[in-house]
Amino acid sequence: MNRPIERATRKVAQVVAGVVVLAVLAGCSGQEQTATRSIEQIHREEGIPVQVRSVEPANFETYLSFTTSMSGAAESTASAMISDEVSEILHQVGDYVERGTPVVRFPEDNPALNWEQTRVGFEAARTAYERVQRLYQDDGVSQQAYDDARTQFEVARANWQSVQDMARVKAPISGYITRINVFPSDNVRQGDALFTVSDLEELKATVWLTDRQVREVEVGQAASAVWQDQEVSGEVVQVDMAMDQTRKAFAAKLRFRNPGLRIQSGVTAAVQIETYRNEDAVILNQREILDDGSQQWVFVVRNGEAVEVPVETGRSQGLLVEVTSGLSQGDDVITSGIELVSDGSAVRIVEREARLVQR
Repeated sequence: MNRPIERATRKVAQVVAGVVVLAVLAGCSGQEQTATRSIEQIHREEGIPVQVRSVEPANFETYLSFTTSMSGAAESTASAMISDEVSEILHQVGDYVERGTPVVRFPEDNPALNWEQTRVGFEAARTAYERVQRLYQDDGVSQQAYDDARTQFEVARANWQSVQDMARVKAPISGYITRINVFPSDNVRQGDALFTVSDLEELKATVWLTDRQVREVEVGQAASAVWQDQEVSGEVVQVDMAMDQTRKAFAAKLRFRNPGLRIQSGVTAAVQIETYRNEDAVILNQREILDDGSQQWVFVVRNGEAVEVPVETGRSQGLLVEVTSGLSQGDDVITSGIELVSDGSAVRIVEREARLVQR
């Protein structure tokens, strides 16, 4: 719609609004009255009633929203290395364990372990090595004899350690036990998952971006995650440069700090990535900005008149729009009654709205 047509339409709206107001007033009085002044006369003499809001710099940000699952930043699952019955579970879900701490124990008499044979072999190799070592220090044996004894001892020690690891399955990383898949006396097979350990001090998540969104997301941008009433903060740590052909989207990986273990591993959270922030922005509601396709403008009140002010806009978030030029701090922007005014119209401020704040 061009500007002349826009103004003609606005004029018609003014007339229609005036007729409606007069009809309502006549109906309420219950008496036949003759309007001595037209609505246009009233507006010219008293000013068109409008609501305004003063321009004040405010924080403005844009963000992308996703729903995704959260997991420990580091997470590892330990599996059974032998088939047997579980003898004992040494820790519970929620326990913090250091890497290498035994968690699940199997019987030592399992034929696959050769527990006693391996233990005796290790003790013998250690005794022999210690004897040869003393002789070697006194030049009682050759370098070759010493090297052979040490090699046999190291092999026996590795075998003994391997047997112990199979019978006492240890935590693969330091963290919290988040899942135990077995109970004492359960029969398991080699390769079955036994328990999972997660580092919950930090959480990670992956979100999938469209080809438009991926241009807005960069490593280092702030992010937040909310689960139930718990919120944690983090950042973008990786943005893929190649599209996943299965999902037809780009993966972005995020990492979050999780003080007090507020969010549990495996839950689904609402995630936001902040793509832009301006702490000194001028923001308006979309309905307060007029647009004819070639230009945007707003109406401000100056010296009791509506003044048409061209503006340029930037980013938007929901119904809020950032105004990048055209307005100054303290300008009174008309927010209600816009459809009744035109450039130069006499106006009367009937209400001042509160500062516009992004939630």
